[in-house]
Amino acid sequence: MSPPQPPHERDATRDADPSGQDEIASTPAPNPPPAVVCLEPDLFFAARLEDVIRAAGGKPVTVETPEAFVAAVDRTFPVLALVDLNTPGDWYRAIERCKIRPHTRQVPIYAFGSHVDVETLKAARRAGADHAWARSRMMAQLVDVVTRHVQPPVRYPEGWDDVLREEARVGVEAFNQGHFFEQHEHFEEAWLAESRPIREMYQGILQVGVAFLLIQRGKWNGALKMFRRGLPHLRGLPDVCQGIHIGKLRAQAEAIHREIAALGPKRLAEFDPARFPKIELVERGDPESMPDQER
Repeated sequence: MSPPQPPHERDATRDADPSGQDEIASTPAPNPPPAVVCLEPDLFFAARLEDVIRAAGGKPVTVETPEAFVAAVDRTFPVLALVDLNTPGDWYRAIERCKIRPHTRQVPIYAFGSHVDVETLKAARRAGADHAWARSRMMAQLVDVVTRHVQPPVRYPEGWDDVLREEARVGVEAFNQGHFFEQHEHFEEAWLAESRPIREMYQGILQVGVAFLLIQRGKWNGALKMFRRGLPHLRGLPDVCQGIHIGKLRAQAEAIHREIAALGPKRLAEFDPARFPKIELVERGDPESMPDQER
């Protein structure tokens, strides 16, 4: 019989070592459900959160202490984090740590507590929580909030259907040749020259490329952090933006992120860099370049 999980962490769908460094199968499981981390010490309330997350297609990861919360955010790369401000311990520091580190600051954090404890809600906002709501409001909007992050709607940032900038095109060529340091330079120039929201795509591609570079150099921790900085910039974009098939690149990069996360630093050399994907370009007028509603 397997030993029970530690009382400070309960991953509702994970039957694995809580260290996160398990042996992996030869072929990684495709498209696992997005994780949602919940800091919730109340077992009955935690069950409610877990039910909503599962119904939305997510994977609930429930923890009971602020320290375990930070560790779970690091380990699972969640699309959303929920924090009960009634949790004992230093939840302020836990939120703050997640928001000051580049590889976790993009994880949206919703904190909730008593509607009469206004100072606690204000403190959560100061710590960096994206939202700090009364518990009643959190419960009323829970299904919508969870669904919106687990199944994000496609967003069309200004400039998404424009022609690809020349510097970005040169960056694509460098990326596809495996020149990941050089692609960084070109996409950074494109990012600096672009003022519209589509510049976020350049930043995401750039950071994924740097993650590949770090894998080549055997830097497991750095690669993992760079994936977690870059991939959120690509999430929710149309499959094709400015002629780049961003949907394919995102899916392939996410799969590599999952694989190296499971390999861990000691087995990173088992990953074959020849498997790095290339960026596909789609000609204007191709059906794949049109939004779904126009096909």
